[in-house]
Amino acid sequence: MDKAISTPKITVFMACYNSALFVAEAINSILNQTFTDFEFIIVNDGSTDKTVEIIENFKDDRITLLHNAKNEGLVYTRNKALTYANGEYIAILDSDDIAYPNRLALQYDFLQKHPEIALCGGHATIINQHGEKTGKKHIVPISENLDMIMLFGNPFINSSTMFRTSIFKELNGYKNYALNEDFELFIRIANKYPVVNIDHFLVQYRIHQNNITTIKAVEKGILELKIIGELHQILHIPPQNSLQKIHFNLFINHYKENDFSEFSTLLQALKKANNSLKKYPEEDFEKLLFNKWYDVIYNKKPGFKSISLLLNRLFFKLKYLSFKQARRVVKLSLGISK
Repeated sequence: MDKAISTPKITVFMACYNSALFVAEAINSILNQTFTDFEFIIVNDGSTDKTVEIIENFKDDRITLLHNAKNEGLVYTRNKALTYANGEYIAILDSDDIAYPNRLALQYDFLQKHPEIALCGGHATIINQHGEKTGKKHIVPISENLDMIMLFGNPFINSSTMFRTSIFKELNGYKNYALNEDFELFIRIANKYPVVNIDHFLVQYRIHQNNITTIKAVEKGILELKIIGELHQILHIPPQNSLQKIHFNLFINHYKENDFSEFSTLLQALKKANNSLKKYPEEDFEKLLFNKWYDVIYNKKPGFKSISLLLNRLFFKLKYLSFKQARRVVKLSLGISK
């Protein structure tokens, strides 16, 4: 498939490995975009099924099909965009997901109007292996402080992201964090430039039993712990394995492994670091820490101690407390179930 000679506005990038079940839907969702000034780079990462045959059935000059000699993995494959992407922006779509028809137009218009923004994503509708909507939605946080929110999780859906090619190349692409390479890249981008999610549904995100992150959950966790260590470095928190493990458990919503004092120690360390660096807006950051402290209390169900724990002077301010949170903690104190 020969690519038309032009300088497109957007490079749509898709990595494929044994994607025969879903890749046709993914490709069609891009070819049918309302925004048409794009190139579509698809990299076959050593597929052994009919993935290549299906891709080659599409006759569209915007498609460039590249091949890895063997299965190299996502980091190597996605970094081909460093060499081949010609667009001002790079839009990612995984080979089992589906883009809504106006996805590229919405993100292109937004980034054109906000030249200070390096990366943007959006919401997703959840579909199953048959392409049927499950009724569930993946609602991402809409905030000017996504870099702050990244301390406690990935606020982006990878298949919904679009970022500036110049910044992607400036940061030398993805690092060797397979299964978490997207999140690690987003952290590096957010450490230097503003990043946001827009309040639109951009993709249909497919959840099925062959999702790589589902199959390799343990490996993913190991790399997430490593990322926690790097987040501590960004905040100039001295390396401490025990503190990083506490942070990791809060990151993945595992509350049983640590007691209240350990979670409190972590949140105090984060607060102290931000007070020193002034990296995040103070009030916004302290509200985030309070909400995490509330999550700890609510999920560990301390009973009659709930209210006294919530009122911890290190985190509590009345203006941070919502009515819903207050009602739930009172119920916990009275032994009333959720």
